[in-house]
Amino acid sequence: MSNSKKHFFKGAHQSIIHSNRELDDPGAFGQIFLLLHGYSESGDKMMKRVGRRLEKWAQSLDKKILILAPNGLYPMPKSFPLGSRETGEDLLQGFAWYFYDQTKDEFLIDYKVPAQSLSNLLIDFNPGHKPVTIIGYSQGGDLAPFIGLEHTDTERVIGLNCSYRVELFESMPDFQLDQIQAQDDTIIDTKLCHARYLKLKEKGISGEFYWIPDNDHRLSHELCNKVIEILDKGPLAT
Repeated sequence: MSNSKKHFFKGAHQSIIHSNRELDDPGAFGQIFLLLHGYSESGDKMMKRVGRRLEKWAQSLDKKILILAPNGLYPMPKSFPLGSRETGEDLLQGFAWYFYDQTKDEFLIDYKVPAQSLSNLLIDFNPGHKPVTIIGYSQGGDLAPFIGLEHTDTERVIGLNCSYRVELFESMPDFQLDQIQAQDDTIIDTKLCHARYLKLKEKGISGEFYWIPDNDHRLSHELCNKVIEILDKGPLAT
């Protein structure tokens, strides 16, 4: 079951959060999962692709979990002016977490604002300091470790088809940092993302890099199934 609710982040941002529970009263849970979508996508997609698998996984272990899949802070209109769209057409094509100009290698809006906002979100919904796992796809995967560095309850970060900007880390993660990468991804520079991960390993981080053959940048069943497979090996499964 998926629920959604508008939520004001500290810092005056508003977003819709998709969840597996009623957010006004989520009840008791033992751990929390934060799902981060890719560029121009939505939290609803992450709930359908990843969240449902997490819910089934938790039920198989008789565990109660809270899943949060917010929309990105920055809406992306399909057309402008907003009233120019066709009748019945969706207003937005999706959401973004930050804006990066690849041709200039510079950020228009960087990781700091969404990392702080999402850390505050976790504080709001996790007053009992339950362990947090962050799972991010594409742009959400790039962002995920920065939230982990900001939020002290983070136990694990899993990035899917992304690239960790290790040169921008202000400190090294003390949480498990895994990456799942499709070998045939043409959106992500796979050689560079693997090299960046190896730099993190050289600095002593805990985690593993997993190649998924015969897959491209899409959030495929194979990538999502790998998430559950590696969760099964971790402390959250016990």
